[in-house]
Amino acid sequence: MGSILLMGSPGTGKTRLILKYLSYYDKALWVSTTESAPDVRRKLVDFDGELWVVDTHTWDQKVEVERRDIIVSNPMNLNEVSIAIGKALDSLGDEYFIAFDSISGLLLYHTPQKVIHFLRNIVVRMNTDNGAGIFTLVKNAHDVHVETSISLVFHNIIELERVFNGENVKRFIKIIRASQYVEKEVAEIRIVENDVAVPKVFDRFIKQQLNIGR
Repeated sequence: MGSILLMGSPGTGKTRLILKYLSYYDKALWVSTTESAPDVRRKLVDFDGELWVVDTHTWDQKVEVERRDIIVSNPMNLNEVSIAIGKALDSLGDEYFIAFDSISGLLLYHTPQKVIHFLRNIVVRMNTDNGAGIFTLVKNAHDVHVETSISLVFHNIIELERVFNGENVKRFIKIIRASQYVEKEVAEIRIVENDVAVPKVFDRFIKQQLNIGR
């Protein structure tokens, strides 16, 4: 199917999980609604492929950008955001990876109905180009009806959770919806230096959905 909706509260490891699987690609687009293009590039300093960044966070602020950075001056205009994404994807061609971080940023300015239509267009384009992507949504930042509506766009949904027990912290990965059978639905994950240790069953499932190794 090529796309995954990744849900979780802040600090659960969503960005680290994206970086783990983005590393398998040599062409990528990072759509940011929460941080500037320079901040995204600092995070992706080890990625040596072709990277485009669409920045809907900076607005009209003056920042130093690279040739493949597109600053959307008015993110309240979804057509402008779509044009920026289209320009990047035209350059990448096919078999690319999209990191969309995050849908929650768009929901600050737009109705769920508009965001759903916008996301459907991206997913259709991505599938046509044999691309893949992970789209994030901040858990509990929206009411349950909005979360449910957004989730309808995606065949595969993963949730990350962080549980505190005194000074100890445990992290879990859950399969909320899957387009194919998965042996386990919940497992513990570990944050390690520059990586996320994901159980083999979940790692294999994610790679299959993102067309990694095919």
